[in-house]
Amino acid sequence: KLKPGATGKICLNCHVTFQEKLKSPSVHTPVKTGNCSECHNPHASSHGKLLSDDASKICSKCHSVVPKNAVSAHKVVVEQNCTFCHDTHASQYKFNLTKDGNELCFTCHSDLGDATKKAKFKHQPVGKGCLSCHNPHASVKSGHLLKDDVPPLCVNCHKTNTPAFAKRHMNYPVAKTLCTSCHN
Repeated sequence: KLKPGATGKICLNCHVTFQEKLKSPSVHTPVKTGNCSECHNPHASSHGKLLSDDASKICSKCHSVVPKNAVSAHKVVVEQNCTFCHDTHASQYKFNLTKDGNELCFTCHSDLGDATKKAKFKHQPVGKGCLSCHNPHASVKSGHLLKDDVPPLCVNCHKTNTPAFAKRHMNYPVAKTLCTSCHN
């Protein structure tokens, strides 16, 4: 029963510093539309920050990111710790991510980050970003959050029917074998 056009504006009367956050390139839709009460109860709550529910449950009310038939799922997603990777209000990065690209993944997967930095030879998709091959939330096709099984994932880029591919593999018929039996 707010005055017409008052949604969200009333909140910003007290949360003045929050207006800077609204200038971010990526702003969560309820924040952008001034619908603070999607996640917060403006009067009272048994949850911190006047959240309308347990923090781990709020995101899943609008976002379902793990399909029922998932083969693999990211542990942080299953545990509903969305804020490990996403800022709930706004961010400088796409999808409200807290860091950009591989930097975010390597926050938890530092061993892979260190190995990647030290490696003399790097797989080109690693430089483009982990999400070249992996789904960040869950995979319905493969383990390890891979977008597809190996070798189908690999042959999206590596054309096995070319003479150059055959030559690199000394003409062995490896086109349908498990790439990871030889490659990391």
